[in-house]
This record gives sequence, C-alpha cells and structure tokens, in this order.
Amino acid sequence: MVRNAMHRIIRAGVLATCILLGAGPDQVRAAAAAEELAPIPHPLTMLLRDATAQRDLRLQPEQIKAVAAALDEVELPLWQLRDFPTEQRNEPAEKLLETLRNRLATILSTQQQTRLDQIVLQSRSIRGLVEPAVAEKLNLSIGQIERMREVIAGLTQGMASLQQGGVTASEAARARVLQGQAERNALAVLDRDQQRTLRILTGRAFDFSRVRQRACRAPELRGVETWINAGPVTLADLRGNVVIVHFYTFGCINCIRNLPHYVAWQEHFAGRPVRLVGIHRPETQGERVVEKVREKAAETGLTHPIAIDNDSHNWDAWANNVWPAVYLIDKQGFVRYWWYGELNWQGAQGQRQMRAKIEQLLREEG
Repeated sequence: MVRNAMHRIIRAGVLATCILLGAGPDQVRAAAAAEELAPIPHPLTMLLRDATAQRDLRLQPEQIKAVAAALDEVELPLWQLRDFPTEQRNEPAEKLLETLRNRLATILSTQQQTRLDQIVLQSRSIRGLVEPAVAEKLNLSIGQIERMREVIAGLTQGMASLQQGGVTASEAARARVLQGQAERNALAVLDRDQQRTLRILTGRAFDFSRVRQRACRAPELRGVETWINAGPVTLADLRGNVVIVHFYTFGCINCIRNLPHYVAWQEHFAGRPVRLVGIHRPETQGERVVEKVREKAAETGLTHPIAIDNDSHNWDAWANNVWPAVYLIDKQGFVRYWWYGELNWQGAQGQRQMRAKIEQLLREEG
C-alpha cells in the first residue's frame, strides 16, 4: 500500500436535509443504480443506534434491545467494506442491509417502519433520489435520473474543493450553500406530481442536529502475543474512555510524522478519560523485529500500549489498508471518526480537527 495515501477524515454522519430515493422498470432501475456507491457507514444503522431517532420512532425498551442485537450482526462487516471500490462494495453491502431490513420487519410496527424509511430518505438528501426504490416511487424517467446525477456530481465536486483546506466555519457555511443550491436544482427536475410524492415519502422533518455519528462497535483487539509499554489491553477494559487507536510501522515516514501528534495528545489529555493504543503492523521484514519496534518507540517518546500485529490479525479485523491510520472510539466503544495518512499532509489540519473530535467525544454523556 502506498504509505503517503491522501489523508481524509471520515465523518460517519447523516445529512440534515430532506430529499429521497427510487426505482422503476428494469431500464430505469439500472440507470438509477449505475455506479452509485453504497454509503458506509449507512444512515439506516446510524439512525437506529441513535436515541433521538429511537424516541421519534417510539421504540420500546425491548425493541431497542432487539434492534441493537440485529445491528451487532451487520455493522462491522458493513464497515469493513468502506474502502472497497463500487463494484466490490455494493452487492455485499446491500445483502447485509437486506438482512437487517428483514430483521427489522419482525421488530418494528408498520407505522415505525414507515417513519424509519422517511427519516433515512431525508438523511440521504439528493443522493437518495437516484436510489432504485425511490426512483420507482417517484416514477423518474431515465432522463431525469441523468439530470439528477449531474446535480450530484456538481455537488460532490464542490464539496471536494472545499475540503482541501480542512473544516472551518466559513467552509461549513459554504457547504450548506452548495447543498441548498443542489437541492433546489434537484427539485426543479421533478414535476408537481413527483414533488407531492416526495413530500409524502419524506414525511415530517426530522432534526438531525443531535444525531451521534456511529460506524460500528470497534473490533476487539485480538491475537496479540507481544505488547510494548504495557501488559495485555482490551477495548472492553477501556470502555468509558475516549480511545485513540492508531496503526503504524516504524519505518514509514508518514507514520513518523504523525507520532509527535500522538505524544502531544497524550500530554494534552493527561488526567482525562482518554487512552491511546498503538498497533504496529509491519510492511517490511525488518519491521517485524520486536526489539526494533521497542527501540524506535522509546526514541520517539511513545509510552502508550503498543500491540505487535506481525500476523495482521487486527489490521484485517479493522479492514485497515494504509499507514498511518487513526481511529477515534467513543466512551461506549463505537468507532466514530478516522483519518488516513499524515494528519497534517500538505497543509491539512488533521491534528487540529481530530483533537477537536476528541474534545467533542469527551463532552458526550451516556
């Protein structure tokens, strides 16, 4: 894997906007589904985990427990597909989501299921309009789907340009402007009957501002025979803390440039419920030597626990494929944010952004 892979912070969040999905005859269905990347983490799983959505759906305690059990079966394998290309990702992702939907059909009432569909559709914004199931309900033509895709492509390009400089208040405001304009352009593609159908499909507006952004329960550390700086560590033992898990190898220059940030975080958050765990997964044969890993860790001031992952047990469990990579886990043990590559690669503000996310997770209760 190329070590200096482009950085990116992944926000496992939903869009607080109100436009939806679709399908139709075979030709329209194919047009709607063409090259549409399945969102991972998926809004369906994130909303079902969230207390705000659970209250809106009026889930009972026994339903919440049953939904959580269903989510536990699909969230991790779904998240492990996150970096796959479209042609390898969509089919297995849809199978997992279909498994979840089938379980939900036995847990939720018809009214709850309808409301859940409305909220998920709202979360998908204009991208939802070209999903096969909704294109059918909206009776979109192939030409309308193509015009929608043009709007989506323009929005994607605009957002990508904004993210080059990191996430600032002004860029967030500009992103909202771009989103709003794209939504208006998408609505203009629909005729009046389709717009009325859309309003029915979306239902009453849902407030996404309090939705917590969860990907999945963090994979437990496994198969570690050797630890540096501490005895065996489990994520279960660290529950109640914000946990920073980072993958690295000591010979990687991009990893080396990240290490001082980890040391600074450990010092900055000393005395607060924040814990760091390193996972050293070698790339070269020389990086497999444990004493060399220990020596390099001491040289760079790393004092937090480091797991030796020579057999890639954790690399594979996390479906990680790049050095360095940093993951943030909340107090309840859910993966919330991650960053691939150097935190400050080519002027990016990854160190600042991830530190802000740590502070956010610390402020959360329950």
